[in-house]
Order: sequence, then structure tokens, then C-alpha cells
Amino acid sequence: MFDLLKTHSVRRFTCCGMGAFLLLMVTLLVGVTPLLQGQQLQPRMGDPIDGLTPDQLDRFFAGRDEFLRTFVEADGLGPGFNQDSCASCHANPVGGGGSITVTRFGAADKGEPFDPLAFLGGSLLQANAISDECLETVPAAATVTAERITPSLLGAGLIEAIPDADLLALNNGGVAHMVPLLEDLNGPLVVGKFGWKAQVGTLLSFSGDATLNEMGITNSLVGMENAPNGDQALLAQCDLVADPEEPLVDGVLFIERLTDFQRFLAPPPQTPKSGMAGEVIFNSIGCASCHIPSFTSGVAPEAALSNITFRPYGDSLLHEMGGLGDGIVQGDALELEMKTPPLWGIRVRGQLLHDGRVLVNSLSQGIDEAVSWHFGQALAAREAWQQLAAGDQDLVVSFLNSLGRAEFDMDGNGFIGFGDLPDFIDCWTGDAPGTFDADSPCAVSDLDQDGDVDSDDLDGLQLAYMDTPADCDANGTWDLIQILLQGGDANGDGILDACAGSIFRRGDGNDDAGVDISDPIAALSILFGGAPAPTCEDAHDSNDDGAFDISDPIYTLTFLFGSGLPMPEPGSVNCGPDPSVDTLECDSYTSCL
Repeated sequence: MFDLLKTHSVRRFTCCGMGAFLLLMVTLLVGVTPLLQGQQLQPRMGDPIDGLTPDQLDRFFAGRDEFLRTFVEADGLGPGFNQDSCASCHANPVGGGGSITVTRFGAADKGEPFDPLAFLGGSLLQANAISDECLETVPAAATVTAERITPSLLGAGLIEAIPDADLLALNNGGVAHMVPLLEDLNGPLVVGKFGWKAQVGTLLSFSGDATLNEMGITNSLVGMENAPNGDQALLAQCDLVADPEEPLVDGVLFIERLTDFQRFLAPPPQTPKSGMAGEVIFNSIGCASCHIPSFTSGVAPEAALSNITFRPYGDSLLHEMGGLGDGIVQGDALELEMKTPPLWGIRVRGQLLHDGRVLVNSLSQGIDEAVSWHFGQALAAREAWQQLAAGDQDLVVSFLNSLGRAEFDMDGNGFIGFGDLPDFIDCWTGDAPGTFDADSPCAVSDLDQDGDVDSDDLDGLQLAYMDTPADCDANGTWDLIQILLQGGDANGDGILDACAGSIFRRGDGNDDAGVDISDPIAALSILFGGAPAPTCEDAHDSNDDGAFDISDPIYTLTFLFGSGLPMPEPGSVNCGPDPSVDTLECDSYTSCL
């Protein structure tokens, strides 16, 4: 029963028309009131967009499988390639951005037009190969090199569905990059919307182009292999798989499967959805001139992508960026021109700008450094940012931190679980009128944005919750519900009174307020050295399997010195009850009092 409360298992793994049925079962079994319009949870990053039909959901998951496919030489990988799967680059989450970069090169002699050195394999370097003999290098003739980081594809189907006329009508100094479609080379040019130079017009073109140029898989749109550094004789030696190399998956071409997955990816969530003071400042200093907040999609083949208003904070146009330009020409996109990328999801990016030059240690540091690199048409906005008071900059960063944040993610780690509950309890207003605005930390849990956190929001939390709901008294009711709705926390300490004596830190078996090497030593002494039985078995149960045995000190040692396995809830830092139902006891644990 409790697993059904972990409803992102419902959202994330449903397909074939079962989503509505499973959500109904959750409602019936645990008494969650169906959410009203305006209270709907936003899809998580990497999830399918809302509103897909059962057939479209099937296509999304089938496409995701192909996005994750790893190619090998026998499949046609290479001879030159950058990665062996789509998800190797688009990894945060699958379909999102990533930290892997690719290299572009060319020649730009003074007074001469840019030369992509296509006869030497340019402008894209394939940095890996199926053998050393087939490996490309940046040729000596190149005088310009540039790195480009992997862009995100989240929400790409909505961006693709923006009518070209809407982008052409923008009057913000940007230039629409008119490009041909690989699927219709003799057709009319369209507005490029994808790639750092807006050099690709549709997701099908993007899939065909990337399948060849990033993985070396010839396909139904791009059938000619890349010769290593342009050497056709070497290509004949290196490429032994017949073209086209694109697999057919259940009668559907590989690049069509990729396109389905990318088109149906949901946009990143935004929490709170509106009303933050930082967005007003963001608009006032000119950032929104290029990072345009809102668009409405046109008519698409799918209702889920048609006439949808969404908030990408980008414009798909080229802007002259001065020193931030990468020096590469692609199509009609010039050396100093770059496409304005959408900002949605920026809170999870580890690197910023087209080449990832800004390493994000904190979002405020990352934003400040990224803005400092804005020149050309963005110079005025940069100067306005630098003139803001520190408090106003903080408000803008708080707003940007909402781009990619899910509802109820109080601790900001992207996982809705036990660690979010203390702040949810602190924000609880119950029947009392609330006074929260969008800038309050509590707004993250105010699902219906009515200024309070009450039973309506609790219904939403139950659907969003990803951990196993704690039931420390084993009565079949989530402890949180007993605390908030049934008077189960008379002293207001956030712990169910019936379990107040059993809070602990996972892994801190010696009860010294920290998990360190002394804890597995203490556990081994109890298990094999004749030391007295523990007063809190739960604290020693590091792997939370309901037993205290040799696997627990091993788990703690791995947590401390090995692969970075997480310590199960309540975790190694915070005190709390055991969210799992088992036979272990915790009669005394003083460091959490």
C-alpha cells in the first residue's frame, strides 16, 4: 500500500494508457483527494509531457529505449564518432543537457571569409574512432577552435511547435536563422530552433544530423559517411558496414524513434510558477528581451503540443554576442552570433554558456559569472545586472532557481522525500489563512498558490512523494498525516509522539552525533567482539534491510570511503524515525534529544 504513495513511480513508469487507472487506484486506496485544475503536479525533468495518448506514450518510451541504445562497431558506429549513444551526452536527466563537449574548428585568415575546412573533416571534430588509424585530429590549418557543451532537449517538442511567424515577428535585435530541412531539402527554408547556432529546424533533422555526426551512423536522412579528416581512402579502409547503418526498430526507423522521444519530453517544471519578485527585476534590466519568458505553440499533430502556453525563457534567434561568440560560421550564422538558449532547467546545470566555461559551484556564482561574459547585444543587460544591489541580484537568482524545481522539493535536491518533510511541517498553516507570497520558501509547497500550505497541498504532496511514507507506529497511516491532521505531534517537534523515543541517525550506531570510522568498528565489536547489545538497532542498520548484521558495517564503510552510496533515511545527518517497518528497536538514542 505504501509504495502506491510514491507516485512518481506512477508518473515515471506508466505507459499504454495505465496512468489514469493507477492514479485512480492511488486515490481509492489512500484517500487522496483528486487534484483540482490549477493544482496539477508538473512533470519531472525527463518525464513525458502531459496529455499524450496511450499510443504516444508507447512511442515516447520506445524512443527513450533507442535514445539509451549503445552502438558498437558491428552496428556501424564510426569510423569517427563523439559518443556511442544519445544519452551519453544528453544525460542530466536522459534527454537533458550534459557536461560533454564537442569541438568545432575552421580557418579565419584576416580579411578572408571563414573556412570550415570541410575537405579536412571540419567543422565538427569526431574525437573518437573505432581504431587509432581512423582517428581525426584538429588539422594544422585550423586557426579557430571552439568547444560546445551538450544542450538540453527537455520541452523540445513545444519549442519546435512555436510558429515561425511568431519568431520572425520578434523585434529584439535577433535574427532568425533560416535553414533547410534534411527531410525536405528542396522545400522552403524554416526558422532554425536547435543547436547553438540555431542551425537545425526540426527534431527529425536534429536526429538525423546527430546520429551521423555524433555517432557515425548513416541513416535515412544523412547517408554519406564522414571521412576521417576528409581522407576518402582512409574511410574505405575504416568503414566496413554497409550504408545506411540506421536500425529499424519494430518497423520504425531509429531516427523516427529518437524524434518521438524528444518531441514528447516534458519541459522542466517551474516552482513557484509565477509571481516572484526576481522575475520582475529580470525583466526590468533587459534579460527578458532575448530570454523571452512565454510562447504559445501552434497547431501540432498532437493535442498535447498544440496551443500550449509555456515558459522557456529563450527566443531561438541569433544575437551578436561580441566576445562571447565562438568564431565559427554555420550556414548564415556568423562568427559572433549565438542562439539565445532557453533558461528553463538552469538550476540543475553544472556548466553554463555554450562552451561550459562557467563551472557552477553555486547558482549565484554561476549566474554572476555567466552574465559577466555577455557582450554585444547583451552588454546593456550585463551592465544593468552589475549595477543591481546585492539583494536584488539575490532575488533574480531565487527566480532562476525556480526554473527546473519541482513542487514540494523543499531541500532542492530533486527528490521529493523524507528530507523535505520538516520544512513542509514548518510551513503548514492548516485551516488558518496563509500569507505566503511567491518569494517565500514555503511557496515551493503551496501547490495551488493560494498563500497557505493546507490539506489541499498535502493531497499534492502524497501524489508527489517518492520515498516510502514513514509509519513508525505501524498503524497503516502515514506519520505525516497523523502529525498534521490527527493531532499526533502534541509537542510540535515534528516527530510523531508515539515514536518520539525512536529517532536516530542512520549509520551512527555509537550515538556520537556523526557517522565516521568509529561506527563500523562499534558494529563489528558488537557482532563479533562481545560488546554489549546496541540500544538502537535501527541506527546500526545502515543499509535499512531490517536486520543488523555484517552487511551494515560494510555498507557504512562503502558510504564513507567507497562509491558514495546514500545513507537511507533519516540519513546520516538529520535525526528522524525509521521510515521502514521492521522488527528492529531503538530504545535509547541520546544524541538526537
